[in-house]
Amino acid sequence: MRRTLVAVVGIGLLAACGAPVAGRPVPAAGFGAVTPPATSISVPSPLSLDGVNLCGLLTADDLAPAGGLVGEPRTRTETFPESCGFPLGNGAASDLALVALHKPLTQVRHDQPDGHAESTLGYPTWLHCTVTDGYRTCTATVEVRPDRSLLVAVDKRDVSEAALVRILQPLTEHAVTRLPRA
Repeated sequence: MRRTLVAVVGIGLLAACGAPVAGRPVPAAGFGAVTPPATSISVPSPLSLDGVNLCGLLTADDLAPAGGLVGEPRTRTETFPESCGFPLGNGAASDLALVALHKPLTQVRHDQPDGHAESTLGYPTWLHCTVTDGYRTCTATVEVRPDRSLLVAVDKRDVSEAALVRILQPLTEHAVTRLPRA
């Protein structure tokens, strides 16, 4: 009887320690808040993707906060047909930033239901993060045209989602600002 009473009191004390967190979630650091529009999303000014040098959308200076560029950027067709990978230093050997031309944003949203809407320089953006084998990958897919998007990704080992999003946000902005207007 006494053991049962001690167990019940112990469980009651542990249950009392858990409290719900008040408030609403906030957008990821650096990305602007997005309110769902009543009509379809419109891109501020379509950007041209024709003839874009994906390896020229990020510079060594851009990548310094991510660990710096180590080695030459190169196309990574094994990841995306139209992409450029930037090997990163100051971390695991496989740390990488990537820029790619991607499918329409509506399809990305469908394929990544765990992501959420953000905004990059006024362009609709889908932010998605995952962890696989200790590597966290965050992608920002930006609708630069109704039929295509620009994907910017960072893949780093042993890093928090918040820290990776803080790295990803300025890289995404740099890449978008270097695209020519349509």
